[in-house]
Amino acid sequence: MKNNIFLLLFFLIPNLAACQNAWPVRGFVRVGAQFHDFQNYGKVPYLHGGLDVRAPAGTVVYSPVSGKVTISSYRIDASRTPLRFAYVRSPFTPSGDLSSKYIEVSIVTKDGTNWCFRHLDPSSIPYHLLSKAESGTDVVAGDSIGNIVPWTEAVLPVTEKYDHIHLEVIASDGSYLNPLPFLAPVPDTQPPTIHGIWAVPNEETVAFGGSNGKSEVFGDIDFVMAVTDSLPGGGYLYSPYRIRASVRRLDAPAGIIIPFSDVFKFDRLPIRGDRTQLATVIYKERLKTPMGVIESNGNGGPRFFLMNLTNGNPALGYKPEYALRTSDLANGRYALDVEASDIGGNTASATLEFSVMNRR
Repeated sequence: MKNNIFLLLFFLIPNLAACQNAWPVRGFVRVGAQFHDFQNYGKVPYLHGGLDVRAPAGTVVYSPVSGKVTISSYRIDASRTPLRFAYVRSPFTPSGDLSSKYIEVSIVTKDGTNWCFRHLDPSSIPYHLLSKAESGTDVVAGDSIGNIVPWTEAVLPVTEKYDHIHLEVIASDGSYLNPLPFLAPVPDTQPPTIHGIWAVPNEETVAFGGSNGKSEVFGDIDFVMAVTDSLPGGGYLYSPYRIRASVRRLDAPAGIIIPFSDVFKFDRLPIRGDRTQLATVIYKERLKTPMGVIESNGNGGPRFFLMNLTNGNPALGYKPEYALRTSDLANGRYALDVEASDIGGNTASATLEFSVMNRR
């Protein structure tokens, strides 16, 4: 039996950050990609899992935290068939490949949280860091850990090269944590942009049609929303931090059928390990709408995101078979109300009207 995701209880996941730390680069902060973004480089769908901090190549990177340090070279082992995404690490050697973009500095704090910094220039790793890694001496917050390596590609719509440090924060239990709540806040007054919402048969790729712009639906359905977010002066596009939704009946007796509750709230990812997990459950790769085919783009940009609003929630988890079971609703007219917010609380809202037309 299908699970009616909107008729299950929703709970908030608390913000896990207890303190705020300095950013790993000095000066104006530009975020290139958010922790919760969909990515699909090499046509492999996965969750980003970290924060891309944009700064010019050669910019010094500083550790925001104190802890034990490990320095590694790594490569990405990723495939669509079979679906996988993993890091394969080996010990870093200063005499190794000095042209590599794939150097990682990992700092584990006393509570077991692992702060990973990727895309450091191998020729810039300081002697004091190498010495501390070898001796087991703690890195101290504010220590330099290397410089940002030059990147060769851009991420549109920004045309300059995508020089950046990838910051990943992993809890002691292996959970991916959103780095933003751990860092000093970035001024943001811009709400996300909701580009459209469609009703879709559960796990299908063609949206329902209808008349007068209103979907006519039946059976188990998903709601898919096209949405982007941005930061002032950054130029890049992201997925939103939080999405809430509710359902109202428009016919008499009109009223709230499902109250507002969280669909997503990305304080952490709902996975551990391989980041291909749930990437195409939380995000929709492709959707045919009455206006044409729309795709999620998580590679060279401009980035764009289709998010499935009916495949789960923070308390229940996420599965492709979760859906809105319209057989639980009387035939008639309804409205889906959606709010999309960034981490600063700036919120955009939209409504999709739809008619339930099940055979009784």
